[in-house]
Amino acid sequence: MQVFRIIFYWLKVGVAYLQTPKYSIKRGYIHRKKALVFDDSSLTNEFQQEVYQRAEEIYQEKKLKGILDIGCGSGYKLIRFFENEPTAGVELDSALLKEKYPDKLWFDYENKEWKTFAAGMLICADVIEHVYEPDSFLEELSSLTQVKYFIFSTPDRALDKSPWVYGPPNNECHFREWTFSEFEKFVSRYFQIIEHRISNKEQRTQVIICCHYPLGS
Repeated sequence: MQVFRIIFYWLKVGVAYLQTPKYSIKRGYIHRKKALVFDDSSLTNEFQQEVYQRAEEIYQEKKLKGILDIGCGSGYKLIRFFENEPTAGVELDSALLKEKYPDKLWFDYENKEWKTFAAGMLICADVIEHVYEPDSFLEELSSLTQVKYFIFSTPDRALDKSPWVYGPPNNECHFREWTFSEFEKFVSRYFQIIEHRISNKEQRTQVIICCHYPLGS
């Protein structure tokens, strides 16, 4: 059965290879068409803690004001690292966040009022791999002219031990995953990259710090 599975897999890769590559990911990659919804409402600092630590460093260094967290999950890390700062968290459904932290500002993603929040920094930690159409997503975020610094993190596919190197990801909640070079190429279509590194090798986390391109560039 394993032999037939391998043959079938490489036939799918061959079909994908004939299609136009998407989102700066190599030709032949198999993007998941449907993904499970990941519920991280009960998590605290199990993932991306170092992403928020780096965000806090830049926030203080650049003397920024206001944090917008897209896909903030349980809100734990946002509150922990930016408790005394103006913050707004965005989730698909923010009802639990409003109940747990009633003194903070929370938005449903579909309620586009979050776009007007005065934020000097935007954090989007391990969210983009859950987005079906990441081009539209980054285009939307790049329209937020009030934001000075953007921080994106996502798993580095090259650090995965999966034999299925052309996807889809082992994590059924992910539509796709990028390698380090692919993610840099993709994000640079919308933002000027300042820093890009592996922040947590064990969790395969790569993080990009970026800003808007200068006007006229």
